Amino acid sequence: MRIVLTALLASYSLSSLANEGLQETTSAPAIDNSVVAPVEAVQEGDVTAEVIPASTEGIPALFQARIQEHSADEMLALLQRAEKIASGQDVYRTREPVMLVLSGDEIELFKRDNYRDNKALVDLAARLDAFNIIDVKVCRHWTGQRGIELTDLPPFIEGVSSADQESKRLESAGYAYF
Repeated sequence: MRIVLTALLASYSLSSLANEGLQETTSAPAIDNSVVAPVEAVQEGDVTAEVIPASTEGIPALFQARIQEHSADEMLALLQRAEKIASGQDVYRTREPVMLVLSGDEIELFKRDNYRDNKALVDLAARLDAFNIIDVKVCRHWTGQRGIELTDLPPFIEGVSSADQESKRLESAGYAYF
């Protein structure tokens, strides 16, 4: 940490010196160097650095989950990450629901017949949906091919005709993947 602070202060000091050199040849306003701590003070620990939060410019505010493994572990991790995003405990933050578009074997996890085996996962998803932290959609094309009806799934899961089309629609609406 001290190395990083030293480097930052050194680069600031060098830019200040360069600005002083330019100041002699131009009519630029003087820079007040009295607020800059000497490098030695930082190295010895006599000066504490002020933490300045990074700008949130350029960070998206709408998110959709990228589901790749279609497993219970991945779904649990995505739900927990969505909860962190919504509560401001993640790099990303949003007040809008995080979109989950299900289009594979993870849909089986939410079937009523499999509720006992996946109770913790389904209950977490239901709670997050109830608090508008997530919005779960399921591909009707995929479920139709496997004989799964929307009534076989919890009521908080909505159907969409195609997961790919829905993901593309969300992407064009400004939703970024996490």
